[in-house]
Order: sequence, then C-alpha cells, then structure tokens
Amino acid sequence: MSPPRNTADSKTKRPGESDGKRPAPRRRRDRERTISDILDAAEKLLAEKGPDGFGLAELGREADISFGLIHHYFGGKEGLLRAVLRRSLKELGDEVRRTQADGSFWSREAPAVHAVFDIASRRPAFPRLAAWGLLTGLLDGEPVTDEFQADRDAFNAMMGAFREQAPAGAREDVPAITTLLLSAVLGFSLIRPTMVSDHDWSDADDERVREMLASAMVQLTKRKR
Repeated sequence: MSPPRNTADSKTKRPGESDGKRPAPRRRRDRERTISDILDAAEKLLAEKGPDGFGLAELGREADISFGLIHHYFGGKEGLLRAVLRRSLKELGDEVRRTQADGSFWSREAPAVHAVFDIASRRPAFPRLAAWGLLTGLLDGEPVTDEFQADRDAFNAMMGAFREQAPAGAREDVPAITTLLLSAVLGFSLIRPTMVSDHDWSDADDERVREMLASAMVQLTKRKR
C-alpha cells in the first residue's frame, strides 16, 4: 500500500511563486514621472548631439524606457521635440511672470533679463532646439500655431505688462528691446560651446555677459529721442 500523499507538498504553485514566497509586485510607471524622464533624456541628447543627432531608439536607451512608450506619449520625434520646447517655454514664462508681479523688470538689476539668460544656461538644449525649429519649420504651420497659442497669448500679455512698466519714453520700443534680448541670449547660447572649447571660456565670463546684457537692456529704455 502506498504512503499517503502530503497535500501541502502536492499543492499546485501559482505562476510566479517559488518555495512559498509571494511574487514580487509589478512596478507601475507613474505617467508624469515617465514623461519627465523622457524629456530629461531628450534634453541631454539635444545638448550633446542636436535635434538631428539621435533617434527615438537611442532616446529609449538613455531614458531606460521602451521605444513604444515614447511613441505612446509623444506620437513620434516631432511631438517629442515640441514637448521639450514647450517645457522650456513654460519655465521661462513662469520665471518672467514672477518679475512682473513687483514691476521690477526695468529696474537696474533687470531680473527678467537674468531669468531669460539663466533659463538658457540651465537648459542648453532649449536655444539649440528653438533655432533648429525656426530654421526647419517645426515652429511654423497651423497645428503648431494652435499648440503654442497659450504660450503666445502669455507672451503678448507679458509684452503689454512690460510696456506699462517701462519709462514713458521707451514704451514704443519694448517689442524691439525684447526681441534684442531674446536674440542676444539665443546667439550667445549657440556660440558658447565653441568659446568654451577654443577660448578657455569660464563661468566668470558667463556672468560678465549676463550683467552686461542686463545693463544694456535697461539703458535702452533710458535713451533720449
């Protein structure tokens, strides 16, 4: 007669269980964190290689995220690049709007000028991507116009506030002064890597450019007609 079966030993194991241990819980990705990780990795590659220098497969490896998930969130590389640009524009808008609250844009320290300069310094991919988008048409066309409508409305409101806060004799010049500021920051950001590699450019040089730019922008509002 055969010995009785040990029912505890003969119990059927569930998939994923081993030696009575529970299976490790599957990690669920947080959507916002995943998108942020993708954008962070994209900015790193943009700063290193430029918009044409990498593909979504390489981005997936950099962010440790599947190629399919990038497509799911952004629909392709063009959507990804727009998202990177939008995040930088939002940060820039938030910084500048903070200086509007106390009406200090045209003060001697010109905090809004510093804000524009500092955003470009913190996010070196932003000026490069903005220039590339303008040259390739990424920022043109009705779909993109609609997508950036909120940013454009905020920018127009900002310009209106700047005009009200500017000295009376310089209010008509505000659009031109703002254009000069953005052009100067964009141009400096694009040429800075060459200055660092070929001319021993340092952080102290960055600070000198920053202060000179702020001083120049404020002086432009005080010029005599």
